[in-house]
Amino acid sequence: MDSISLNEYYTNLKSSGIPIIKGEGNYLWIKHEPFSVIRFPEFITSVPLESEIKSVFKELNCLLISFCNPSKDAQKANAIIYNCCDKNYNQKNLSKNVIRDIRIGTKNLSISFIDWQEILEFGFKAFQDTRIRVGLSDGNKNNFDTRFQNFAKNDGHKALAAKLNGEIVAFMSLIVVDNFVVIQGSFSTDEHRRLCPNNALSDFLLNYFLKERNYNIISYGLSSVQEDASLEGLHNYKIRVGFEPINIQRVFLLHPYVAPFQGIINKFLKTLLLVFPKHRVIRKASGLFQLLNKP
Repeated sequence: MDSISLNEYYTNLKSSGIPIIKGEGNYLWIKHEPFSVIRFPEFITSVPLESEIKSVFKELNCLLISFCNPSKDAQKANAIIYNCCDKNYNQKNLSKNVIRDIRIGTKNLSISFIDWQEILEFGFKAFQDTRIRVGLSDGNKNNFDTRFQNFAKNDGHKALAAKLNGEIVAFMSLIVVDNFVVIQGSFSTDEHRRLCPNNALSDFLLNYFLKERNYNIISYGLSSVQEDASLEGLHNYKIRVGFEPINIQRVFLLHPYVAPFQGIINKFLKTLLLVFPKHRVIRKASGLFQLLNKP
């Protein structure tokens, strides 16, 4: 399993039409939603200069920029990032229950990297069940096809799957760049959760990239800003399987022209959320503006 360089990743994204610019450090600024830009990878916590922020707003034509800063002050921490850097990873260091679940998964399932065409043909059920399980309304075939057809075009994007008798029961979508891995998504069918496929996938991933391939970091992403997101179970799962929860300050900067209206926008989003409580973008935007309006 080969990775590509950050520069190659930039080129691939840019050639596919995704608005993106290089940062002033070893990171990128990527248009993530129609209105927002994130810094990638998100585990980078250096503080960008004001001049760089201005360039991002101008060149990517966005309303909001998001990035992470270190947080030594617990009161300033508003998010958690989940990383694992343990190159001596060993499942024996996990709890007895997690070891049991990993063994259930590895005994009953085959874990391997597969090509994206197989995901597109046979992975929809895992995607659909997961989106419904977390209370989102976007778990339909059209969204699935659009998401992974686009994702498959980039050489830095990999698929890791768990199969039962050749059938995909769970998979992870990964970003593999330089010497790090970002878990972009994790999906599993309701019917086969008793076989603990997610535990088996995480164990395989940490062992393969950290211990065998000597990668520096695997990131399981950030805690969500989605309004009313029920995330305690996901938080506990990530910690149980070996990821370290790191308190950080997730910074959200509104465009100077938009900032004076954030209170009005917040109220509008709350109203929209009452009408469309399962809409992913509205939930995310509402949660974000709740954070912006906190004193």
